[in-house]
Amino acid sequence: MTRRIVAALVCGVLALHALAPMAAAGVNVNRNGDENPVQEVAKSTLYGALTGLVVGGALALASDSNDNDGQLVRGGIVAGTFVGLGLGLWWVTSRPQPSSALEWKDGTLRASLPEPAIARDGRPRVTLARVVF
Repeated sequence: MTRRIVAALVCGVLALHALAPMAAAGVNVNRNGDENPVQEVAKSTLYGALTGLVVGGALALASDSNDNDGQLVRGGIVAGTFVGLGLGLWWVTSRPQPSSALEWKDGTLRASLPEPAIARDGRPRVTLARVVF
């Protein structure tokens, strides 16, 4: 009986994978004030610390008659903070950079073919010039 259930689940997953339409993805970078790299890293670090507090607190509550409950909570906060910091730095450094047809950077002018993108209102958009200071 369990083999039939597992076989049906496997067939369902394979059918879903085979019949799913292909997704057309494009990178369209719109920088907002909330996407400040310092804010992103700070948020990620704070969320990591809070997650570590919750996990450390859960471990402290789950352990019976231990004298190291404070160490479990402290270790959870420290580990969560470092994981959040690492993920925040990875997220900020791995974001795609926008490109344009003419780019003035470090005193040099660079020309490249622009990539068209679809704006939020549904109209096509092409970035023709960008200046980075």
